[in-house]
Amino acid sequence: MNIDKMLDKEAARVSKEYAGMIALPTVGLAIVIFVAYLCVLFLFANDYLPPVISTLLLGGLTFASYTPMHEAVHGNIAGNNKRYKWLDKVIGLLMSPLISIPFNSHRNEHLAHHGHTNAEEDPDVHIQNLFRSLEDFLKSALKVIKTQNTYIMNNHTRAEITLSIVWRLLFVLDTGLISIPVLFFGWFSGAFLTIYLFSYLPHKPYKDVVRWKNTNIQLFSIKWLENLMFQQNLHGIHHLFPRVPFYNYRKVFEKLEPTMRKKETPIISMFNRRPL
Repeated sequence: MNIDKMLDKEAARVSKEYAGMIALPTVGLAIVIFVAYLCVLFLFANDYLPPVISTLLLGGLTFASYTPMHEAVHGNIAGNNKRYKWLDKVIGLLMSPLISIPFNSHRNEHLAHHGHTNAEEDPDVHIQNLFRSLEDFLKSALKVIKTQNTYIMNNHTRAEITLSIVWRLLFVLDTGLISIPVLFFGWFSGAFLTIYLFSYLPHKPYKDVVRWKNTNIQLFSIKWLENLMFQQNLHGIHHLFPRVPFYNYRKVFEKLEPTMRKKETPIISMFNRRPL
């Protein structure tokens, strides 16, 4: 067995140590996000929270809501426990109306992204043009919305889209026009952060398509800061081993860092993008 195969085999063994269990932290996170989101809406509707604070809180919760959905897409909530596979669908559908991404459509779109990362067939590859110009920003933003909502268009997807729209319309009717910018910018800011931190930065500069090299590891000078983005600065771990839950990325990285360096995985500074 050559050295590359030996490294691959050992890395797979390590990843399995941190995958397959029921992801109770993810379930807890999803419940906290959902309840907190409802509380912010209630407090805003009853004039206990001003519009600006409500918008910021909704933006943060919208961003946070993607992590449980993302875990559900990969079946990481039930893990290897077939009896609890329903948990993945429940959590995915619970987060869907918050971030306005249909779980059923996104699941297919995101798995296609994993199968063709950075290649022309990657449905997310257009995001590389996000900051090329204002026109490209608008085009990419609109394409993300279209792709996520129409990648798989069936009755389940239509029902999720309808729910996301209807609850917001009812909320506006109940609270008045002031809630429109609160809801819109709360959603947009959270969705933008998700695209920027989960997709744009981890794959920049979108050059490599091969395993071990197609996704970055981005390190903070202060390690605990990575928890603010749910360890997605270590997104390279996710692309290598999608069944590892997000809260175990750091543990797996610390064990596999020597292997990743031998495999020439890009390991860079989060802020200045220089190799480390």
